Amino acid sequence: MNNPVLVKFWIIVGGINTGQIIGKEIEEFEKTHPGIRIDLSTIPWTQAWKRIITAAKTKQLPDIFQIGNTWTKTLSSIGSLADLTEEAGEDRMKNKFHPASWVTCEAEETRRVYALPWGAETRMLFYRKDIFSRLNLSAKDISTWELFEKTCAILKGHEHGSEQVAALGVSDIKDQGLVHDVVPWIWSSGGDYLSKDGLTAAFGKDEALNGIRFYFDLMNRDYAPIRDRKVPSFGGHGFFVTGKYAMCIAGASVVAGYLPDFFGTSSDSASPEIREKFGVTYVPAGPAGRFSFLGGNNLAISSRSTHKDEAWQFMRFLTSNESQINLYKAMGTMPAGIEPFTILFCENAEREEVLKNTYSEYGRSYRQIDFWGGVEFIMTEFFGNLIDAVKTRKYNEKYLATEAKRYAAQVDYILSL
Repeated sequence: MNNPVLVKFWIIVGGINTGQIIGKEIEEFEKTHPGIRIDLSTIPWTQAWKRIITAAKTKQLPDIFQIGNTWTKTLSSIGSLADLTEEAGEDRMKNKFHPASWVTCEAEETRRVYALPWGAETRMLFYRKDIFSRLNLSAKDISTWELFEKTCAILKGHEHGSEQVAALGVSDIKDQGLVHDVVPWIWSSGGDYLSKDGLTAAFGKDEALNGIRFYFDLMNRDYAPIRDRKVPSFGGHGFFVTGKYAMCIAGASVVAGYLPDFFGTSSDSASPEIREKFGVTYVPAGPAGRFSFLGGNNLAISSRSTHKDEAWQFMRFLTSNESQINLYKAMGTMPAGIEPFTILFCENAEREEVLKNTYSEYGRSYRQIDFWGGVEFIMTEFFGNLIDAVKTRKYNEKYLATEAKRYAAQVDYILSL
């Protein structure tokens, strides 16, 4: 037998077991493809964009690699991604994935395909049913901005046993996650980050500012307290583990790490205590409706790969129904494929209805533009400054407007290049 083809593969990791779990999928692939060997390398999410864009510029990308699904257009515009239109068309890939995930892989202007969806993620509102019940509250009391704000006021400083519980747990980590945390509020107020043609910034306009203001006012009023944190953190741990918050907005894959049996076909094994303690509902609807950010990650092949056929075979394997189901069960990665999603979440339980409806009705992705990678980092810095202002008590209406104008000018400059 000839020497096997070595395909280099980069994945982005957020958990300690990710590499091991993907390694098992690689073993299964190599059993049925003896002529191919996969060389796996891992990158932390905090370093992923810099590592990938540097490799793209120096023409040192691996054969196949994982990317955030907001990065596809940027990387394809600089010629770093292989055109997969022919392969995807022959395998009818477009019909296998949720439309909101597929649009992050296909160039809007040309309909050329440069990636395949691998994992999906969307945000829902989780709440403590036991605390809500004690206060005669229900999911209806957090269904709109107005009701949500009133409920936050009721929950602020609520004493649960010997502990005081804050209303909402949020992240104050200054990474791209902040951009995804804020955008549902902007969309729900009728705004957006960019103009409809994608040529100028729009987050300084009134509609967008209303959404940004609503979100950061939650922190400023200590409904979502962040001032006492010595180390930046995500509110999920405080909500699901330590009981510091009555509500938390999180993705299904995050929840799978804390409550593995909350969603999915294995949910019958969940303890009654977990079902009674936690509930899930939709993010609140704003003046312009209800929206949730539909994010996730894609798989792409380097335009310089000399093993495109072998990399495509591996990509098909990783995006297959079986592999997506395996990855969800092993580490909570939500499938972007329609069929594995349907198989996993086939019950009619209320929590699964919230998950499915959020994906199909309220999930929304960013418009793909060439310079989104740069725009995203400007937005991260903008929102990071707002967090600092809240912590130092400098945040107010004037500060928000001034910072929005300053960062909008930076985005306009990038988009004009």
